[in-house]
Amino acid sequence: MTQAQPSQRLEAIDALRGLALVGMFAFHLIWDLGYFQLVSPDLPYEPAVMGFGHGVAASFLLLVGASLALASRHGVNRQAFWRRLLVIGAAAAGVSAATYWLFPESFIFFGILHCIALSSLLALPLLRTPLWLVAAIALGALVAPLLIESTIFDAPAFWWLGLGAREPLSNDWRPLLPYFGVVLAGLIATRWLLARGLPAWLTNWRAQNRAAGALVWGGRHSLLVYLVHQPVFLAVLFMVARVVGPQAALAPQDDPFVANCTAQCMATSGGQQACRNVCLCISGEIRKEAPIWQRLVSEGLSPADRVTIDGFTRQCIARTR
Repeated sequence: MTQAQPSQRLEAIDALRGLALVGMFAFHLIWDLGYFQLVSPDLPYEPAVMGFGHGVAASFLLLVGASLALASRHGVNRQAFWRRLLVIGAAAAGVSAATYWLFPESFIFFGILHCIALSSLLALPLLRTPLWLVAAIALGALVAPLLIESTIFDAPAFWWLGLGAREPLSNDWRPLLPYFGVVLAGLIATRWLLARGLPAWLTNWRAQNRAAGALVWGGRHSLLVYLVHQPVFLAVLFMVARVVGPQAALAPQDDPFVANCTAQCMATSGGQQACRNVCLCISGEIRKEAPIWQRLVSEGLSPADRVTIDGFTRQCIARTR
């Protein structure tokens, strides 16, 4: 690796990262509104919302790959690279510690910051590797969860890989596979453009108004914005919820599982609204595991299914506490 001066930032890339932040705001706002029962607690579990979240995460990781290629186009600045990696790693560790304190049953053990840090490290030797080989590695990373999925990887030590048969309980889980493949896709596309000359719209774009300027600023300070926005959202919505109260009328009609679960909960220890919120959360988690939901409906749950549902229950109690 050669030592190089930091390359000039492209405002267009910062603006794209700023747009990804806007998408992240929208996704997290939906979750926070559901958490405080200002909208239906079931809304965050809707397939469209979950898909939107995956798309937002993928956009960030594509830009990680693009930024790695741009930053190393004249050689790798080792000092800058390791400094950036240290900052992101420290931030990821802080997120894990904070969420473990707040949500021990569903803390963030390998979220998007963890994925960015490890993916950046693994991508380092690929910055000068032939593109065909990088493309082969990217394809392998993208399809690995489909081809290698196994219960062997359901052990907690392997959760970060993303090859297990069940999704672990976490408020943000972005496993290395397939997301490392997304980072490499951004790296490949940008290296391909660099080899042919970056288009003028990318190199010459400048913010012309306050809105575009705000996107550029956010993109340049994306880690700071990421770390700060959720505490702000939660503090504001907590105060709103205290004033207006939960909006039970916005919730959809309960299915039989939720109704039965709520009745059982109320018979043991809980109030109606608290029990219903927990049961809506459990229903949403089970529905994401379609085979388990089908066996639940047909009353054919296996012992392993019941263990999984017990885990969902603990997670949902922690979330709605």
